[in-house]
Amino acid sequence: MATNDYYRTLGVARNASEQEIKTAFRKLALKHHPDRNQGNKDSEAQFKEVGEAYEVLSTPEKRRIYDQFGAEGLKAGGGRGPGGFGGFQNADMGGIFGDIFDNLFTDSGGGHRRPRSRRGADLKYAAEITLEEAFAGVKVPVNFDRTEVCGVCGGTGAKPKTGLKQCPTCRGAGRVQYAQGFFSFSQTCPDCGGQGEVVTAPCKECGGSGQEKKAISLNIKIPAGADDGTTLRVSGAGDAGLKGGGSGDLYVEVHLKHHPHFSREGADLLYNSHLTVAQAALGGDIQVPTIEGVKMTIKIPAGTQYGKVFRIHDKGMPHTTSRQRGDLLVKAQIEVPTDLTPRQIELLQELGKTFGHEVPPREKEEDKGFLKKILG
Repeated sequence: MATNDYYRTLGVARNASEQEIKTAFRKLALKHHPDRNQGNKDSEAQFKEVGEAYEVLSTPEKRRIYDQFGAEGLKAGGGRGPGGFGGFQNADMGGIFGDIFDNLFTDSGGGHRRPRSRRGADLKYAAEITLEEAFAGVKVPVNFDRTEVCGVCGGTGAKPKTGLKQCPTCRGAGRVQYAQGFFSFSQTCPDCGGQGEVVTAPCKECGGSGQEKKAISLNIKIPAGADDGTTLRVSGAGDAGLKGGGSGDLYVEVHLKHHPHFSREGADLLYNSHLTVAQAALGGDIQVPTIEGVKMTIKIPAGTQYGKVFRIHDKGMPHTTSRQRGDLLVKAQIEVPTDLTPRQIELLQELGKTFGHEVPPREKEEDKGFLKKILG
């Protein structure tokens, strides 16, 4: 009777194919690998059990003995070698794990380990435009500096033709092998970063960095209706990546200049219309400006109160997501006169009496001067 169920350990059926066994082993070996579970004794034990199960079931002769006699049959000499469970300590675990890591980190065609690429940095730029430009949409020049791949060395950092040689550490393989206990593993070569080559003569143009700064000028289209704080992304216009990594993006943030007449509330425009007391009380026609630069006439009803808002449809800003426009909001601001003529004072006093208000007479300027002299 078997003391260990290797099939259950790998989670496969007893009639599983070699490929099914290998696939199950790869999945479990990665899950319980010591590098991923440092200090976890349970994972370490499971990792060894998975390795033992695979070593037996992946070898046709040992699998046959195990299927017939169980684990005790292997102990009795059916393939059990000195120093451990079968030949597991001498198995080609480097090849097994090499296959696993190759699938994760190498090109589909095999060969060298991919060098660690790094995406380029994103860049930001602030563009200031007028409200009229935001209404119509505008192209703005954007001037900035960004990092690009060196045009001389093509990003290698080495002097063309003579600046690279085979890495002596990995001998051009791009990875090196090391042992950990009875396992052997492969990792990216620390000296060449997986490229298989090292720089012997740095490129004079970039000093070996593989990159250079360049001044860039782009015309960026700001869509009609863009609001303050709108951010546009220009894909791939940021800094170049390293070792084949993609370029970053350019983010253009829109800022609106102060407008003398309008303030903005989403797609609506707000205009403060200053009315005299007579206009507010009696009503009448007034003219208001529009964002297109022309004036239009609207009717103010008699008795208009301070803060009353009149809505003029489709005279605001365009929506960025549709062809519709916001509205123009005209807010009544009633001005109270402070510098009145004697006749205006007289008329207002008479008006006040009609409303039941006794308005005290205003002091004359000469009376103010006389009292000032007395109280002096």
